[in-house]
Amino acid sequence: MPIIFFISLLVILAGAFFKKIQDLSITEPLLALLFGVILGPDVLNLIKSTDPESEFQILELACQFTIAMALMATALRLPQHIFRKNATSLSNLVIFGMIFMWLLGSGVFHVLLPKFSLFECLLLGAIITPTDPVVASTLVTGKKAEKYLPGKIRNTLSFEAGVNDGFAYPLVFLVLYLLGAEGSGDLGQWFTKVLLYENILCAILAYGIGYGCGFLLKRTHKAGFLNTKTLLSFSVAVALLLLGGFHLLKMNPIIAVFVGGFAFAKDITANEDLKEERIQETMERLTTVPVFFILGLMLPWQEWQELGWTAVGIIISILLFRRLPALLLLMPVMPQFRKKLYSVLIMGWFGPIGVAALYYAMISKDKAHFEEAWIIPSLIVAASTVVHGLTSVPLEKLYHHKTKGTNERENLDKG
Repeated sequence: MPIIFFISLLVILAGAFFKKIQDLSITEPLLALLFGVILGPDVLNLIKSTDPESEFQILELACQFTIAMALMATALRLPQHIFRKNATSLSNLVIFGMIFMWLLGSGVFHVLLPKFSLFECLLLGAIITPTDPVVASTLVTGKKAEKYLPGKIRNTLSFEAGVNDGFAYPLVFLVLYLLGAEGSGDLGQWFTKVLLYENILCAILAYGIGYGCGFLLKRTHKAGFLNTKTLLSFSVAVALLLLGGFHLLKMNPIIAVFVGGFAFAKDITANEDLKEERIQETMERLTTVPVFFILGLMLPWQEWQELGWTAVGIIISILLFRRLPALLLLMPVMPQFRKKLYSVLIMGWFGPIGVAALYYAMISKDKAHFEEAWIIPSLIVAASTVVHGLTSVPLEKLYHHKTKGTNERENLDKG
């Protein structure tokens, strides 16, 4: 009950002082994380720690729920034909961007943590590969982001974060198979079970279900059976239907929610009568604060301290060398951003590591019996939440100042 009390209090305060918090360049994930640390067992001890197994079960459930809401909110926010209009840029960013980020991150771990095997470093790299739609939404939404960042950059970052959350699943499981922690190392089983069944078939079925739900909503609205104010509850229900249903089918629930949500939103976003301006904001706020608050209660400070200065090296190296070089390498093959250096740099910096990494970290820790799969990613998630949270508005302003009135922003202001 103390957790529910303090989370509710924090949501109320964050809502009451939302504009003031934004003016201070503090994001809600950062605020929730700090409150969790202060109220938790490591500082004021107002919320006592329980057994680790129960804590991880609570956090994993919170992560799944939060990712589902964030992915649905992202799908509702994206323009209707974003992929068709930007297929080359988005495909290269998602596919090759993920591969580069995985290899670059793994390389950092291989250099700084020589005691780990190559496959263990690849696992750590895979866990932190996805950019996070939860944290990303706090960076690319709101009046300040709309003022300083062009629509195409905001929508590209949102789309990428939504897609690669799900695409990280087969990547993480590929390394678990290579480690022998899953399927006795049988890569043929990984291909048929994980890639074909749990992901590709999952995406096809999820698209059909999401499209069916959107069609139902549109038809009932035309028939006059629907109150437009039910869109929030309907959207939440579709997200949970996809999350819970595909979990029961032992498929990838993360990719199911985004693909299904994207199909569901196709007709919704095109229908002005069904639009509800603050639905995404409501969905995200109710789920973002709890998961980062819980994370603040569970941070493994002692294990981080044992890493010494290596922890600092990991944070700096990952934040600088995991994503920025990948985006610079991809600049020539992203037509919308070709020769737009400042735009690529801002996109390269705003690739936060958050809830998805926590989710995959917990899965990997349990399956590989590899404690560092939680310790190191949680360090990077906490650092990313702080650093990206504090730098979002200043760097958005700097980008706006550098590109205003230049060719840099040409064709980028429309999403």
